[in-house]
Amino acid sequence: MTRSPVAAAWELIHRFVPRGAILLSTLTFIGYFLGLVRERILSQSFGISNELDAFKAAFLIPELLFSVIVASGLAAPFIPVFTGLKRDAGEPEAHDFGRSVLTLAVLVMGIVSVVLFIVAPLTADLVVPGFDAATRELYIELFRVMCFTQVLFAASMALGEVLIAERRFFFYGAAPLLYNLGIVIGTVLLVDQIGIFAPAVGAVLGAAMHLGIRLVGITRTTFRPWPRLHLRTAAIREFFRLLVPKAAGGPLEPLLFIFFTSLASSMAAGSVTVVDQARNFQSLPVSLIGVTFALAAFPTLAVRYAALDRRGFTTIATRNGITIGLLTVGAAIGLIVLGPFGIEVLLGGGEFGPDDVARLSQTLAVFALSVPFESLGHLLSRAIYATHHTLWQVGATAIGFAVTVATALILAPGLEVLAIPLSFLLGSATRCVLLVAVLARRIRRMPATPLAAAEPA
Repeated sequence: MTRSPVAAAWELIHRFVPRGAILLSTLTFIGYFLGLVRERILSQSFGISNELDAFKAAFLIPELLFSVIVASGLAAPFIPVFTGLKRDAGEPEAHDFGRSVLTLAVLVMGIVSVVLFIVAPLTADLVVPGFDAATRELYIELFRVMCFTQVLFAASMALGEVLIAERRFFFYGAAPLLYNLGIVIGTVLLVDQIGIFAPAVGAVLGAAMHLGIRLVGITRTTFRPWPRLHLRTAAIREFFRLLVPKAAGGPLEPLLFIFFTSLASSMAAGSVTVVDQARNFQSLPVSLIGVTFALAAFPTLAVRYAALDRRGFTTIATRNGITIGLLTVGAAIGLIVLGPFGIEVLLGGGEFGPDDVARLSQTLAVFALSVPFESLGHLLSRAIYATHHTLWQVGATAIGFAVTVATALILAPGLEVLAIPLSFLLGSATRCVLLVAVLARRIRRMPATPLAAAEPA
């Protein structure tokens, strides 16, 4: 039977694009559009100011601890262990494991959030040493509001891993979109009444919506998120074996941006916001291409590894790596060429003047050069996670971190804020090269013959 042109086109697309990546990219793009709406509203409401600097900085420590305790730990071991249990022990065992991880994540993050609320003033010297007294006090108050979001994110993150394993990509990808929508709603409705606290209240609303859509998605699976703590199992031991090295390296990226914030806080007023907004633009193609391709390919890579299918695993990783590389090089060029126009259209006006547009455009142009390296890093990391390994991946990340920090400190006196994106580029490139070497070593250790037929890509 002759296939239709549409069917042939889709088959060709799926040879180079993992299933679910297009849906995830579409949702991510919508989320970023709402993120730009959010930034435009914030910029026109507050300008590049101390108030907005305090708001941006208030996220860093809560997000750091969330990354260490929940996000980075779950991203590495959950899907390989969950997938292996479904294959070898059956769905009930996999679901019991998932419920235990969900319950543990919420309990631990709840305790951490309470501690953060109490010690908030102690974080100011670390995060914002260059702020004046009034801005530091505002930072502390906003920081305490941000603590409430992290428990909601802990539950949502755990449920999100189940959704990825079950390939329910819509409900996973829609959650960040709703988080941005919450900040927009809070700012628009409350800015005249409570000022800079309006987007903070919106962040809490957005976190609740982030969790809510994933709960809806879970109802479409056989998994039920009841509280459970069965910690003395082989699966939990394997989970923690993989989690510990990854959790140790998990804070490196948030710590890096805390370092960038601290460095920028001693530069010209508004430098913290410039770095944050340039990073937001730069991360769009990274998320649309690098993150979504890596997330969509991750379950299949884990299945291929569980079946010890070296050829299939290598084909999927290589095909996605080439596609990501080509697309992100084009995206980086687009950011450099079209960045000034986009910033003027999306953020210009009100308190955000031509000088602000030029300053942000220069920073974005340097940040854009790191897009291909950071994007490939997401795929390489998840491919390594699929092989039930985390230690060498963390080592590569730590070396990249050290290169970034050292370069930023050396270049900052002469280049000011441009030293930050340039150091990020050098660190990302170093990490990417090291991850390629780690993955090649893991692949060589796989047998050439699969145990059984694995799932299609």
